[in-house]
Amino acid sequence: MLEHWQQDTLQELTRNLDEDKMDDILEDLYPETTLETDDLIMEISVKKDYSQIEDLDKRKEEFINDLKDFINEFSETPESREFMAFFD
Repeated sequence: MLEHWQQDTLQELTRNLDEDKMDDILEDLYPETTLETDDLIMEISVKKDYSQIEDLDKRKEEFINDLKDFINEFSETPESREFMAFFD
């Protein structure tokens, strides 16, 4: 557990980080991409390290499979229903 002074320091640092700096930090941690079709724009941050897959086609296939799994999981959540309720 963090000491009290460490928590205070961390909170102060967090308060001092503006949104642009946070975006830069997250961008350094996770690569990002934006997927766009005629109907959707989706911003994705990738947490998984695909570098262990040397073959580019296999790496792409793994990413696409993970993306499909993500969409399938999301479709089963209450958040997906709440999101669609926006159009009511």
